[in-house]
Amino acid sequence: MKKFFILSILALTVLTSCDRTVDLAIDNPTKFELEITVDTLRVMVPPKDVVWVEMGPGEHQLTLENDSIIKFNFQESVYMINASQSEYLVSTEYYGTHPYENPMYPGMKNPLSKEVTFLGFPLEGEYEVITDVINKVTWDYGPRESLPEMIEMDSSDSYDTLKKVYDPREFMDMLQSAYDTYEE
Repeated sequence: MKKFFILSILALTVLTSCDRTVDLAIDNPTKFELEITVDTLRVMVPPKDVVWVEMGPGEHQLTLENDSIIKFNFQESVYMINASQSEYLVSTEYYGTHPYENPMYPGMKNPLSKEVTFLGFPLEGEYEVITDVINKVTWDYGPRESLPEMIEMDSSDSYDTLKKVYDPREFMDMLQSAYDTYEE
C-alpha cells in the first residue's frame, strides 16, 4: 500500500509538471519589422506589435537580430522579450485616494517614490525603467494596452493600484497629449 501511495504521488507530480507552459510576449515598439529566433523557431514581429510564443519551461536560447545569443532558464509563466533592446517605463497608477496625497497629512512622502531617467527625462514617482532583453511580467497592462478609466474596488478599500508598461513612442505620445491639453 505504501509503494502504491508513493507511486501515485510521483505520477501526479510528473503529470502536473508536464502541463506547465511558458508564454513569451515578444514586443516590438519600433517602426521596423523585427526578427528573433527562439530555439529553432524564427519569429517575425511586425512594427508596434507583440507576438506570443508558447513553450515548455526550462532552458531555451534566444538569438537576436544582431546575432547575440542568450540562454535562459524560463520558469515563470509569462515573460516579455525586449528584442529591440528599447527602454520601457513601468508606472504604478493609483485609483481612488492616493495614500500619500492625504490633505490631513501634508508633506507625507511616498516611500516607494524614486527618481529615474527615461529617454533622457528625469521622473520622480513609482517608476522602474526596463532595458533587459528578458523580463518576468509583473505588471497588469503591457505596452500599447490602455489602462481602464475606472476599476471596481471593495468598499473597504480607499485605493487600488495597477502597473502599466509604456514603450518609448507611447510615453512620448502621452507627454504630447498632456502638453496639448495643458495648452488649451
